[in-house]
Amino acid sequence: MSKQQNIDNQAPLSAPIEDLQVRIAFLDDLVDQLNDQVARQSIEIADLRAQMQLIYQRIESADLSEGIAAFDPMTNRPPHY
Repeated sequence: MSKQQNIDNQAPLSAPIEDLQVRIAFLDDLVDQLNDQVARQSIEIADLRAQMQLIYQRIESADLSEGIAAFDPMTNRPPHY
């Protein structure tokens, strides 16, 4: 088998391999992008959790009993009734 015949026989196989290589490159890039997004969201979630902890601590330390009156549905009717 000559060199030219060998190259001609490999030509039909090279196109699908190149297509797969291109797809793998795009998938690698997509995986990197998704990994970056997950890392950013993880940091954002940690920040939000810390903010919620601060809010809960402030609520627990605040004395809300003086500012809230007891609600009686019979005497405190909304104006539309």
